[in-house]
Amino acid sequence: MLIFGAMLNGKTARIIVEQHVIKSAWLQRDVKVDYYLPTHIEPSSPMSLLLINDGQDLVTMQFQYILEKLYRENVITPLLCVGLHCGHDRRNEYATAKVTDYKGRGTKAAQYTRFVFEELLPFINKKYSVFFFSEKSYAGFSLGGLSALDIVWNHPQEFAKVGVFSGSFWWRDKDQDAVDFDESFNSIMHREVR
Repeated sequence: MLIFGAMLNGKTARIIVEQHVIKSAWLQRDVKVDYYLPTHIEPSSPMSLLLINDGQDLVTMQFQYILEKLYRENVITPLLCVGLHCGHDRRNEYATAKVTDYKGRGTKAAQYTRFVFEELLPFINKKYSVFFFSEKSYAGFSLGGLSALDIVWNHPQEFAKVGVFSGSFWWRDKDQDAVDFDESFNSIMHREVR
């Protein structure tokens, strides 16, 4: 376990970042996960959960500082943010779980979904002793956004909101140069939502 951010600009941090590695049987790899923990809340305070695909990019965007600012300005309520680092096989894990794209990519999306539900969420509950979140949301960028929407769309009983930034909604089951390609039908996520 790595811990980051005990002090920020000479002030006590309102966020501590911990990194753990989950040995995933579903993905057959070690998954690095960063946990952005609020430090200023009462133990009995309700807390929400936000899962974020491409968690390795949160460091680059200085996510910890963004959260610090939002807490200091009382913009957000207690929130555990969880950044999942992508693996080397990103185009197979971050996709739609039921349908691969026209190149056969997305073959591990169903396993990724099972990792989230059967390995990640139980790890969070056990490690942080939080057995109930007032709300759960999921977000991601590009293919990570496509994956987040696919998971939330197919599990509305688990997640209340989804954030998709520059989502890969071009993900399709037929090459766009094919004679019978139809954007309104062959775009996988558009079709699923419709």
